[in-house]
Amino acid sequence: MDKIIRLFVVVITLFCALSIPVIGEAKNDTNIDFGAVNEIIEYQMEKHQLPGVALAVIENGEIAYLKGYGTAGNGRAMTAQTQMFLGSQSKSFTALAIAQLAECGKIDLNAPVQQYIPWFQVSDEQASKIITINHLLHHTSGLSDSGLKGILPNDASLEGAVRSLAKAELTAPVGMKHQYFNLGYSVLSYIVEQTSRLSYADYLEANIFTPLGMDSSTAEPETATNLSQGYSRLFGFAIPMKQAVPAYAVGQGYIVSTAEDMAKYALAIINNEGDLVSVEMMNQIMTPGIGSYGMGWIIVDYGAKIFHGGANETFRTDVNLYPRQNKGFVLLTNEGHQLDHFISTSQLKSAVESALLNSNVDFVKKSWSVRYYGWILGFIVLLLLVLHTTNFLALRKWAERIKTFSSTRRFVDVAISFIIPSCILLAVFFGVKDFYGHRFNLLINLFSLPTVLPDIFILMLVGIIPDYIQGMIKVLIWNKNFNKPK
Repeated sequence: MDKIIRLFVVVITLFCALSIPVIGEAKNDTNIDFGAVNEIIEYQMEKHQLPGVALAVIENGEIAYLKGYGTAGNGRAMTAQTQMFLGSQSKSFTALAIAQLAECGKIDLNAPVQQYIPWFQVSDEQASKIITINHLLHHTSGLSDSGLKGILPNDASLEGAVRSLAKAELTAPVGMKHQYFNLGYSVLSYIVEQTSRLSYADYLEANIFTPLGMDSSTAEPETATNLSQGYSRLFGFAIPMKQAVPAYAVGQGYIVSTAEDMAKYALAIINNEGDLVSVEMMNQIMTPGIGSYGMGWIIVDYGAKIFHGGANETFRTDVNLYPRQNKGFVLLTNEGHQLDHFISTSQLKSAVESALLNSNVDFVKKSWSVRYYGWILGFIVLLLLVLHTTNFLALRKWAERIKTFSSTRRFVDVAISFIIPSCILLAVFFGVKDFYGHRFNLLINLFSLPTVLPDIFILMLVGIIPDYIQGMIKVLIWNKNFNKPK
């Protein structure tokens, strides 16, 4: 929480939360109080002013509950059949496809990537030869966002994304450290295409979506016909934002699905009856490696809890499975501001989890609303605007005022206009670097700031640019009035 308070700030959304009727009745033999679940979700939506949420609950091998809350945008109610982007939950589908191909004998999980992509290359030639499929699946390839060079355009192809890794530098020895790396799953998506001789989307459609009856799911987002509007925040208000979709990144974070379809998927995973892969292969998928990461899933407490989830700029996904209780839930939210991922949707997920597992949910009610951060942020921006306006007006008399200053005092007065914004930049740089860790990449993080944290981006501009402009004006005035030839 301290990192979040230091780094970002967000805020209010004035959206009414409309509920739609339950699709199907809750099972009679359930021990889950769905009335309490509804109350918790509605409370969290009101507290954080979340636009829309879709919930699916599974229990004892069945879909126990489906419901949508709030709005899907453009006058539409959110339902369990409304399509949304899955974010990094998409990785579990890519991993499953790889596992299926391995069972067919088309892939050896321990084989080097170069066996399937002969030209695969990173900046370290030796590492290029020993990075395996398993390394990519478990995020232990030694690659991370910190080692990337440049930014890929959204229209870059899957092959183009893989080829771009030729300049990527390792930030850890191969196989020795867990470093979450999105592009690794783009490489895996490309291997699915190369070994199956199908497009990634066609493979998933034929081998996962159709067998499970996931009729509203697709790895071709442009074909989605019932897609929810996505939202970010600006000073706390929910603002509709078009979700950009990098062509090369579908298998790492841009599959489209619904709460109902994801419940069918969750049942296939938790039941483990050999529908998609053998029981033995599913057990391998759910075997954690370094950092508790299996193959597209995170496994904790010796398998008592299995989850992943995903975060896009305008959507959030949470899929939590509890095999020992034979329960699980899917939460899809059409709000994707960075602070929501760490505050509002995190509280929502924890509250639903507590309700399903019959735990105390009162602790969530005591947590801050994401709106408070927005109010603080808005106040700071207004304060800075007033301060800068006052300083600019004072510049009209600055030349007269500094005539009585010593040269040292003049220098300090000018320098302060450059020192303060520079200190702000350094504080932001080291704060963001500390927050993202191995995923920090200055170029990538700066490029994404306007979409993942638009209000923080505005705060940076308001806090820095006016000071630099004032400093340059002071330098011009100084030169004009005190550096004249004698």
